[in-house]
Amino acid sequence: MNSSKYSYLGLELLRYLVGSQGLNIFTSWDAKNAAAAVDIRCDSVAELLHYLQKLGWIRRLKRGLYAVSDESGFGTPPHDFEIVMALVTPSAISHWTALHYHHLTQQMPNKIFAITPTGTSIPRSLSKEHYHYIQIKPDIFFGFKKVWIGQSQIQITNLERTLLDGLMTPQHCGGFQEILGAFKIAKKKLNLTKLIEYATRLDVAVVKRLGWILERLGFSEDELQGLQKVTVRGYRKLDPTGPIKGVCNRKWMIRENLGE
Repeated sequence: MNSSKYSYLGLELLRYLVGSQGLNIFTSWDAKNAAAAVDIRCDSVAELLHYLQKLGWIRRLKRGLYAVSDESGFGTPPHDFEIVMALVTPSAISHWTALHYHHLTQQMPNKIFAITPTGTSIPRSLSKEHYHYIQIKPDIFFGFKKVWIGQSQIQITNLERTLLDGLMTPQHCGGFQEILGAFKIAKKKLNLTKLIEYATRLDVAVVKRLGWILERLGFSEDELQGLQKVTVRGYRKLDPTGPIKGVCNRKWMIRENLGE
């Protein structure tokens, strides 16, 4: 098959995938179905995809998964958030990326963070400098909202879950001080009932860190009763990434290990 034939058939294939099917991310199986619809031989699809990739009209995300590029001239290339969710399923945008999305930090992370349940397959070929998937237990894979990015719907941790993720793993959110600042910004927007219910489902250390923070933000004893009554043996570090030092707060069973 000569290059002009490749170009013609490749364009027909993309025109159907993007124009008729609305797919800016597609699988090899999608391409084979599209080929059948536009009378392209199924056994030539692999060659066509290779040629389209060589021309720069599509890019290979992982084995059997492709995305339309700017050079194709068809539709809008997918947003990075769409790519993250397509690469690993199920997943949700989270941590520092979600913190920025919710306008809780001015720092722009240099990679996209997402959570996915343990047992999910994460391609080894992914750029760890651009994508960072955090695997968590399936029973704590919750607390999302659906949002529109361009013409696509993606899943992202909601305000409350994003803040609590910061209390569990602040190293993925710019550090514990960044999380303390995020709580101050979010104070008037918090759904306290949801926040407390989520915390009790996650971890006792998160419960106690949350209580410590909310008390300092001015929430009342009555509002924090549900957090305070959760029992814990031994003191937990306020900043889980910090040293084991600082004043022990008996009320919240928290070691206040923040730096000066």
